Amino acid sequence: MAGRFAVTSEAPAPPPDVSVVVPTWKSAGHLDAAVASALGQVGVSVELLMVDDASPDDTFAHIQGLAAGDARIRAFRQPKNGGPGAARNAAFDMARGDWIAVLDADDAMTRHRLRHMIDLAEAEGADIVLGNLAERDADGHVGESAFLAQPQIPTEWRAVDFVAGNLAASGGRSYGYLKPLLRRSFVEAHGLRYDPRLRNGEDYHLILSAYAHGARVWFAPSADYLYTRRAGSISHRSEPDHLAALLEAEDRVAPLFADREEVAGLLAQRRQALADMHAAELVMQALKSARLGQAGREVLRRPRATGRVALQLKEAVGKRIGRRTSETAPPAKDTPVE
Repeated sequence: MAGRFAVTSEAPAPPPDVSVVVPTWKSAGHLDAAVASALGQVGVSVELLMVDDASPDDTFAHIQGLAAGDARIRAFRQPKNGGPGAARNAAFDMARGDWIAVLDADDAMTRHRLRHMIDLAEAEGADIVLGNLAERDADGHVGESAFLAQPQIPTEWRAVDFVAGNLAASGGRSYGYLKPLLRRSFVEAHGLRYDPRLRNGEDYHLILSAYAHGARVWFAPSADYLYTRRAGSISHRSEPDHLAALLEAEDRVAPLFADREEVAGLLAQRRQALADMHAAELVMQALKSARLGQAGREVLRRPRATGRVALQLKEAVGKRIGRRTSETAPPAKDTPVE
């Protein structure tokens, strides 16, 4: 006769289809929509890896509360602030899904995004899928058009296509805004991680590193990632120290493509544009501080940046005039005068 007590053990839960990586920093006020969109994905199982980058507020307590209410959420806190790349890397180290999706704390995904991207990747043998996006403002209003209007069908992007799509170094329609879905086996096989020294441009350099390791990258045209534009976000600031770090990253990656003449040429072109932007930002910073001598020295050091400086000065003057006009304009007919 067997013993009086049967010994049972619960089988470990199967790994999820997708590990959704969400770095947070001072995000408690606007991350609930991101969480809901990740957990509401249709046709896939997910785990949500939320890594707080040592926020000085109650963000970590907030994501701990979310995790306590849903077993699919795992909350972690960085011992010190390291930037979005470092926070994402910590999540990569803990990911268990077959796929890794990157989601920013103030963005969201439509319900079928991950299922459609996985289907495309599996049908085409892709290691990475870059999904199109739609822009929305801080109030949640979504624009009518997709970020990238072309192509309208899934398309494989070679390294030269991707770099060419990132030559608009000041922003615009740069492909670097697109958030990836990555095959975790490829990520682990090649030790693919974000460059923690970068505070912007980190997604672009992650994908470029993947290309250096032979990744097959496809573009999914459906605008199913909702990208929130907020005033003062890192993506829209061109701080000189961030640009300096980006230039160093460009120098590190260039040798990896030295034997691909077309890609190497585009990388050199991109670096030149970034160097112009860096010089222009140093000039503008000096002018704002009334350090005219330093501004002049920066112009002499890189004359190519003069055109960009002139454009930024024109924009700055236009904004100032606009503010003064709005302050002195008479009230509209419907506006009561107090």
